[in-house]
Amino acid sequence: MDNNDQEYVLLETHDDFDENEEIITYNPKKNRIKKILKRTFKFLLKVLLGIIGLIGIICIYYYLRGPEKLELVFIQGQSRKDKYGVELNRNILNGIYCIGFDKNVSKTLEEWNLYTPPCPNLRPVHYPDTIINPKCDNLSIQLINYDSVLPFTHHLNSITNQIKNWNEWVKNKNENIKYGYRRVDGLVGNQYFPFDYGYNGEDTSNIDDTEYYKKVVNSRMDEVPDPRRRRLFNLYLSEYYEIFDYFVIYEANTTFAGKPKPLYFTRALLETNRYDRFKDKLIPLPMKIIVNENTGRGYAFPREHVARRLVIQEGLKSVHARHGDIYLHGDLDELVKPHVIARLKKCGGWEHFQAGIGGGPKSFKDGNTSSYLLNPNITVSTDKYGFYLVDYERRLSVGMQSWFHEYSFNLVQNTTIGTTFHPNIAIFDARRALGQFVERNNWRLSRRNDGSDPLSDPNFNPYQGYEYTDNTNDQYKGKGYLGEFTRYESKYLKFEKVLSYDVEMKDKGRPIFWSAAWHVSSFLPTIEHIYNKVASYSHYNEYFFIFKTAGQIKRGIIKRIKKHKYIFGSGKEYEVNPMILPDNFTKGYDYNFDAKYWDENLRYNSKTLKESDISPEFNRTLTIVKREIPNQVWQNPICYSYMIDRDYGFEKKIWWQVIPREQWDTVRFEELDEDILKKITPSQLSESFKTEMFEEMKKSRTNNNEST
Repeated sequence: MDNNDQEYVLLETHDDFDENEEIITYNPKKNRIKKILKRTFKFLLKVLLGIIGLIGIICIYYYLRGPEKLELVFIQGQSRKDKYGVELNRNILNGIYCIGFDKNVSKTLEEWNLYTPPCPNLRPVHYPDTIINPKCDNLSIQLINYDSVLPFTHHLNSITNQIKNWNEWVKNKNENIKYGYRRVDGLVGNQYFPFDYGYNGEDTSNIDDTEYYKKVVNSRMDEVPDPRRRRLFNLYLSEYYEIFDYFVIYEANTTFAGKPKPLYFTRALLETNRYDRFKDKLIPLPMKIIVNENTGRGYAFPREHVARRLVIQEGLKSVHARHGDIYLHGDLDELVKPHVIARLKKCGGWEHFQAGIGGGPKSFKDGNTSSYLLNPNITVSTDKYGFYLVDYERRLSVGMQSWFHEYSFNLVQNTTIGTTFHPNIAIFDARRALGQFVERNNWRLSRRNDGSDPLSDPNFNPYQGYEYTDNTNDQYKGKGYLGEFTRYESKYLKFEKVLSYDVEMKDKGRPIFWSAAWHVSSFLPTIEHIYNKVASYSHYNEYFFIFKTAGQIKRGIIKRIKKHKYIFGSGKEYEVNPMILPDNFTKGYDYNFDAKYWDENLRYNSKTLKESDISPEFNRTLTIVKREIPNQVWQNPICYSYMIDRDYGFEKKIWWQVIPREQWDTVRFEELDEDILKKITPSQLSESFKTEMFEEMKKSRTNNNEST
């Protein structure tokens, strides 16, 4: 027997030793194991207690230290009116505080760590007359067909013809149409769908724009402007400058997650020349976020909801909205297609999709019209959210079917169908703003009452009907208009890999404009920009974990981008998008929205038509509308290379990473060395396209020099 395995008997020598007593044995090997386990346990216990103690000390430190104290910058604008008398700086005349760039009050925008220079060639996109001034009598607009990947087509018309048709319809004393109960297939086609613009005046086309819009801006809310000259409001710049009348740009001095942030846009507008080419249409709307509640999904979503509400409420005031004006509500990464929104602005015949039968406000001067917002003798019921139950419209808005692109136009959520449905379009209704009742209904009856003229009272708010009485929370405790519901009209439409619409949306047949927009998610030049954006997401708490460093998160994001996956979470994988660039740089895309052409190819909205039945020519037309990219991107592919090829900003360098900083403002791409151009120009461009592009750049420079 090995000596180490021997057992020893431990006895004490006593005279009274009893043979029945227990004999204790000792094994050296077993004893050593017990000692090792005991020491290990004590060590691990000390480590655990040390970690707990360290966390406790850190927590106590932060608790005693209190919130991080940050220096603030006071941002204030001076009066800046456009030629029509609209005060573009109305929302910053009283000033607002925010933190400095990189939390440094002395830093300028150009010194910000994430600063990117503007594109040297950035200027408003110039569209052909076929888009800016379309011949509406021969045009069409397309809407989703819930039973097919092919859309419905619908005839448009000139607003002049629509007004004539309405007067004839009223003269014939036709019965009122309840649009509210109709599905989309009962709202489209080549026929007249009655709609009342509420306008009884003359054609004002011969009046100069400045004179006309000055009158509109200063007009009473119960006066209806000429719908042929209705205005369009939104928040996008170079892509839509020629189409939109005003851009209301919202930003807050904190993220929805509650973290202080600089007012990037407002400061850039006031302190730099970055937006000088667009300044006459820009209205900054910086705001404080006052909501601080957790409704079960964190603090961020309630803040986002109320912010959307206030954007519409304050934005409509900022632009002096009048009856019949159109506004588009969406995020900065939701881009409506210019050829779609231009047709909707200039042409009539589609308004019933959203506004139903229509109608205009009645003049309070008549003495027979009252406002339920002011008259205590008028009681109007509200729904569970606080909306007044007055039948103003068919739906609060109509959504735009968007192609959901992630990181760049290389990737799309689904190559077959657009899978998101924003932004949303709505028509401003002065009857709602003033608290008036309606004459014709889409759903239910509304009562009327006699009254006085509230517009004669200088303290009366003519936009009160578009406001909500309690914006301190997200629990719908007030009354009035909830702007965020404009977005919810198309919130629940969902898609899978196989075409499958949300049951509720399909059953109700809600109109959605087909292939009408792009959703450009996380289209940011570098990983630093992507990381910074994710930190401000409403659902940020799902992404960041206490034991992950910023470096680990960034490496994880890049890895997932390479695998075509969503930034965080599991599952979602994007498809490679076969995007189409124009064959010709100067001509752009070859669109055809002729009503007869679409009628014939869709067999007049035949329900039995299959995708395999359409001609190659028409298939090409459909493919262009599905795979096109924004004009500003294909016209400036060097500036937006990372939107065309996602390797830019990662393996490949973006132009401002190659060109020295001191040359950013003066660089002329067409004059650069061939080797440099090869590095910063996406390979997806054909040689003929690049040749035309650089020739146009030279012409543009020559024209600018001659004009100066």
